[in-house]
Amino acid sequence: MRQLQRRGRGPVVRGEEKMRGIGASQVQAYVQFFVQVKRRTLFRTCEGNLVLLRSGSSQVSSTKGVFLDLDMFKSYDYSCREISILLGYRPEVHEDFYACIADEVVCFARKIGNWVSNMGRKVLPIYVDIIVEEDFLHDERYWITRALRESAMEFERRRRYGMVPASKSALKGMLKRVRVEGCVKGSEAKRRCVRERESCTICLEELEAGSEALCIPCTHVFHAGCIVKWLNESHYCPVCRFEVPTS
Repeated sequence: MRQLQRRGRGPVVRGEEKMRGIGASQVQAYVQFFVQVKRRTLFRTCEGNLVLLRSGSSQVSSTKGVFLDLDMFKSYDYSCREISILLGYRPEVHEDFYACIADEVVCFARKIGNWVSNMGRKVLPIYVDIIVEEDFLHDERYWITRALRESAMEFERRRRYGMVPASKSALKGMLKRVRVEGCVKGSEAKRRCVRERESCTICLEELEAGSEALCIPCTHVFHAGCIVKWLNESHYCPVCRFEVPTS
């Protein structure tokens, strides 16, 4: 079984001091995101031990940097929404992490705005590093359980379907319809009748009066659906082992 476990580290928010102002009267934050995906393929043994099969990392992708007024971050809810919009839809980042990322950025922006070292600066850069870790897990216990289940199904299939079915022509030519009722003389005498309260030995349910059943040459009678299904799997009568012709 391959399971995907996706984890997002808390975003690493970093500021840079070497950025010149852009002539704005208000202090602005320059926000840019960098995303990298690290993947591992793990194998869990029956004993529960994890074995690393392979690992790798994707290239770092980034969003376009955007200037935002630092005063915007005074409103927590509004600034969180704006940061989420700025990050945009990224399939590698689970939606549950968006709120965490936005919270980290907003809190960091508020913090650096109060640093004495940033007094007089017009632009405060905020670079956000997002590391997404994906683990693909192959569980040995699952594969063993699946193999055992498939083996049991194969054994049952061979046990049941090792029998040879009756031919289609035999089903059409040798199955005779009979009426379930008390036998009467006269016009009905030429047609085989079965007394009600007799049972179909396949499903063990009674043959209802007024219904029709099917009879095979050995004279045993069954529900039509029951005997047709049976003969499609085995060419033997389920009662006396009479052999219906095969292909």
